[in-house]
Amino acid sequence: MRTLTTLAVSAVLLASCSADRESSSTAPRKYFAANKSGASPDYGIIKFGNSDDHVITVHGFMDDAASCKEVVEALNTNACNETAGQQCLNPYSCIALNE
Repeated sequence: MRTLTTLAVSAVLLASCSADRESSSTAPRKYFAANKSGASPDYGIIKFGNSDDHVITVHGFMDDAASCKEVVEALNTNACNETAGQQCLNPYSCIALNE
């Protein structure tokens, strides 16, 4: 029974994956460009200034920009700690996904 459940979950996860990497990497930006969640603009967290490397979407907070900055600060602190403080490049930043 457990094998059957694992197989079913795997099939669902694989079916949800897109064969077209381009469409799956731009899907969040396209969605939020046309749909705003809440009163404030929604934000994406990207890595190394590359908007194609969209790692997190921040939406649904009273102030999405402030919430995004808090998350980015935590991610950048963690990234710096992973290099023992030797290469603190602050790879993460926020971009507005809509207005």
